[in-house]
Parts: sequence; structure tokens; C-alpha cells
Amino acid sequence: MKKWVYMDSHERPDVIKYRNSKFLLLMASYERRMVQWKPEGIGLVCVKPDLRPEENQVIAVFQDESCFHVNDHKQMGWCTP
Repeated sequence: MKKWVYMDSHERPDVIKYRNSKFLLLMASYERRMVQWKPEGIGLVCVKPDLRPEENQVIAVFQDESCFHVNDHKQMGWCTP
């Protein structure tokens, strides 16, 4: 039996199944409540979501793993006694 080696786990069958059957559907349900940016002329126009009274706007915050490395290799830091 061939054992698969995945570099960053994005290609694993279980990850692909979760992404396609759950994550993308959930993100689509949130997208309706997010601000959209539409091209107009040479710029972009902000289109606010049409929310029902019981709904809140969704603001997506995405984080790249490079954010974890922003303070690596610092020569000094803060310490409390």
C-alpha cells in the first residue's frame, strides 16, 4: 500500500472533503452579510450588506501564518518582574 506524504495537509482527502462539504458552504452563508467591493470606473465601491433586523454584519479576518513570525529573531523583549 502506498503511503501519501502531504507537504502542508491541504491536499489530504479528509481536508478536501471538509472544505467542500462544510467550510465553503459556511463561508457562503456568511458572505451575504459581508461588505462587498465592486469595480466602478478605475476604483472600487463599497456595497454594504442588506441585513435583516436580527442580523449582524460579518467581518472576516484572515490570518496568514507569516503573522506568527513577525517577532522572530528579536534581540530584546519586555519582561515583568
